[in-house]
Amino acid sequence: MTDDSGTLSIDFIAGFTIFLLAFIWVLSMIPGLLVNLQGYTIDYDAVAYRTGVILVEDPGWPASPPWESQQNFSVTRFGLAITRDTPNILSQEKVDRFFSDTSVYGAFAYPDDYHQRVIFGDYPYRFNISLLDVETNELQSVGDVVPEGYGYIRRVVKIKGLSNATVDAPLYKNPDNNVTTHEFSILVNNSGLKDQKNPAYEIDPARDQIMVNITNLRSSLDDSAINITLTKINVYKVDAGILSLVRTFNTPYIDGNSSTTQPPVEVKENVSLKFSPAFFDILNAGNSPVYINLSFNLNSPSRFLNNTWTSPFSYDYNPAHVTQPRLRDAMVEVAVW
Repeated sequence: MTDDSGTLSIDFIAGFTIFLLAFIWVLSMIPGLLVNLQGYTIDYDAVAYRTGVILVEDPGWPASPPWESQQNFSVTRFGLAITRDTPNILSQEKVDRFFSDTSVYGAFAYPDDYHQRVIFGDYPYRFNISLLDVETNELQSVGDVVPEGYGYIRRVVKIKGLSNATVDAPLYKNPDNNVTTHEFSILVNNSGLKDQKNPAYEIDPARDQIMVNITNLRSSLDDSAINITLTKINVYKVDAGILSLVRTFNTPYIDGNSSTTQPPVEVKENVSLKFSPAFFDILNAGNSPVYINLSFNLNSPSRFLNNTWTSPFSYDYNPAHVTQPRLRDAMVEVAVW
C-alpha cells in the first residue's frame, strides 16, 4: 500500500539538520581561509611616528665611541639625541653626520643605508627626513621628493650648539721674556668638564667638537715686521700623574685657510684649532687632563704669546673664556610613503 501522507521520517530530519550545521560551519571558515589573499593598507603614519621616535629620542648605536665618529660599516642604528636621558635634544655632531654627503668617514647612501638604520623592516618604503633649524632658517633633508598622499610626523626639538674659545693673544703676552721661541698651552680637563651634570649643557670633547681661535697674534709682537712661524702642535696626556707626549696635531686653520697645511707654517694673525670627537677618542683620555701645546718661532727676539710663565689656558665653563653650548629651536619632519 503506498504511503502518500507527506510526513518525513525522523532519520531524514536528523541527517538534514547535521548537513545544515556542517554547511554553516564551512561557510564561517571561508573568510579565515582567504584572509592571506585579501589586500591590506599600510599605516604610513605609524611608520613615520616610529622613525621620528628613534631619531629624536635615541642616541643611536654604537654609543661609545658614538656612531657619528665611526665608519659607515660600524653604524647599526641612527639616533640624533645626545643621550637616552635627553630626548628631543639633538647633538650637532650627529645632525651634521646624518645629513652630510661629504663626511670624512664616508657619506650614507639613500635609501639603503638609511632604511637599514632608521626605517627598518622588509617593505621598500620611500621617505624624506628633514630638519629645520629655526634660528638659522637652515633646512637639511635626505630622501625623495614628497608626493601626494603620505604618512608623516613632526617633532619639535632642540639642537645643542657647540662650544668654542677665543684667545686674544695680547692678553697672554709674556711681559719679560724677549726670545725667539715661545710656547702656548691649552688645558682640556676632562674630569673637570664632567662637573656639569646636565648633558644638554655639558662640554664633552668625546662627543662634541671643540674649537680654539687664537687671534691678533701680530699685536703681541714688539715689532709688527717680525715673522711668526707655528713650528709644531704637541698633545700631552696625564696618566697616573705622569705627563706624556701622545701625538701631534697637524691640521690647524691658519689665517682662515683650510687645514691642509701642516706645521711648520707662517702665520699672519690667527690660528684656529678644531678638535673632533674622534680626536679625543683616539687619545682614550677618559677623565685624564689633555694639554695642547703650540710652539712658535720668531725671526727676531720679542715678547709674544706665551703662557709658560703663568698657567695653561683652560677650556672650561667660564663664559669669559669659552662660549658655552646652548640650545636652539628646531623641527624634525619624517614623511613615509
